[in-house]
Amino acid sequence: MKLSVIVPYCNEPWPIVQFTIMNIAEELRDRVDFQIIAVDNGMDLDKEHKVHEQLLSISRGHPWLEALRYDEKLSHWQAKNFAVQHSDGDILWFCDAHCLVSRDALYNMFKFYEQHYMELNGTLHLPLTYHIVEYHKLIYKLFTDIPAGIVHYQFSGYINANGPYKVPCMSTCGMMMHRHIYDQLGGWPVELGIYGGGEHFINFTLAVLGYTVNIMPGHPLRHHGDKRGYNWNYDDYHRNRMIATYMFGDEEWLRRYQMSMKGKEEVKQRIADDVINTCKNHRNSVREKEIISIEEWIYSWTGN
Repeated sequence: MKLSVIVPYCNEPWPIVQFTIMNIAEELRDRVDFQIIAVDNGMDLDKEHKVHEQLLSISRGHPWLEALRYDEKLSHWQAKNFAVQHSDGDILWFCDAHCLVSRDALYNMFKFYEQHYMELNGTLHLPLTYHIVEYHKLIYKLFTDIPAGIVHYQFSGYINANGPYKVPCMSTCGMMMHRHIYDQLGGWPVELGIYGGGEHFINFTLAVLGYTVNIMPGHPLRHHGDKRGYNWNYDDYHRNRMIATYMFGDEEWLRRYQMSMKGKEEVKQRIADDVINTCKNHRNSVREKEIISIEEWIYSWTGN
């Protein structure tokens, strides 16, 4: 099987993107049939386009590298969708453009997933460090407030194991997914904006569709935690969270989330109504495939 690596970037100073791309390529070179798709989502940022032009030039000598630009809107999630549409691998791996892969971590992950993706029935994720040289490894844990319509996650300490193990949720940075699962999800909702909501959509829509989220034990994906300078705002963030909540919980959960968030009632109402109007078709597609409600799934993990 072929592996398509998706690397979106925005506001990443040169040469950080180069380090991430070449680190991944050296991990996979001569061992895996792979491609790396780097997506410039810098919109009107001149410095970002210089990075794109440099990667485009570099790609002429590296047949495994494709440099793309997505400039319809500033959105980490739409840049990923765009890259997937231009990929041809059976298996997808998503990595932010400010990470380093531990030696053999990605290779071992791919070989395991290639052989066991059907029995895993879901995604496989590398544990993370929040900073490149940090030694604490992190995963996610579930945080919920059902009356408020909140299904969320928090960082938690990594648990070691002899083989992959199930968790309720995990970061999409370092996520491996078979293309069939991506297609079943319908990709990230096209209405998702700049920041927020994308990981909620993936984790908890996977849940209601009956898929699992799994950790690949061992060495981590090393993440460079820093501010990216995204021009996101409060309304856009919560609109994204509403979109995700609508996808996995339908209008009932969306209205709970609407009522619990701060802000003017008329603004919250307008945003919620717009989410329903623009995302209805995608939600209907998810609803047709659901095998468990989000409430039942939460209870299966929390026991209450």
